[in-house]
Amino acid sequence: MELEQQILTENDCYKIGRTIKPQGVMVHSTGVAQPDPEVFIGRWNKPDVAKCVHAFVGRERVIQTLPWTMRGWHAGTGTTGRSANNTHISFECCEPAGHTYEGGTMIGYDAEANRPYFEEIYQNAVQLTAMLCREFGLNPLEPGVVICHAEGYELGVASNHGDVLQWWPRHGVTMDQFRQDVARAMTDGDEEDDMTQERFDELMDNYLARRTRLEAGDWSAPARAWAEAQGIVAGDGDGGFRYRSFATREETVQMLYQLKGK
Repeated sequence: MELEQQILTENDCYKIGRTIKPQGVMVHSTGVAQPDPEVFIGRWNKPDVAKCVHAFVGRERVIQTLPWTMRGWHAGTGTTGRSANNTHISFECCEPAGHTYEGGTMIGYDAEANRPYFEEIYQNAVQLTAMLCREFGLNPLEPGVVICHAEGYELGVASNHGDVLQWWPRHGVTMDQFRQDVARAMTDGDEEDDMTQERFDELMDNYLARRTRLEAGDWSAPARAWAEAQGIVAGDGDGGFRYRSFATREETVQMLYQLKGK
């Protein structure tokens, strides 16, 4: 993770200069198809902007925009806001280009095309959160410590926004997974060699589980409809077909067997 500073010294939040003792980290996304953090910094580094976060996470770098112990305006509007402004460090994940929003839902978002972008953003978010948790002695697995804006609303500590749950699940990622990844990132390097067989198996199981939650692409819709109608692909019994996961040899021969029977 490449970290640089561009403090929003012209923003009213910075000028007021209230401080906090960080008790957690809140993850946001910008809610607009703009991958360049410099665009937001240019828009926010001025008076009369009733919002301010501690950092922007881009694909290639993280830009710190407030001192970590300064009270941000991210969980609500202006000087009042919601209580997470008093407790949580905040950062915005920049979204890729090419989509719009309708009622809080991403429209025209291509998860497969944006997979490389998302994975780099996600890793930067994990590394930043792990760094902050280490610096301020926070346990990301404790309730309410590492949360997104949507979770903050459910907890009553943030305004009514859906981020990042309008975006990350499209890539098979949940906030519980994020917290686990942050916890693991905090321990990286603590041992000379912590990549045991058990650790590898855990990572692989996690990766495979994430792939089962990925949505199939529109391009394969006719083939999928045919395969399901023919009974070649029968699903997993829970209403899912796991089209983006890998087929075992056992599953492959079963599909061939069903095809031969047709």
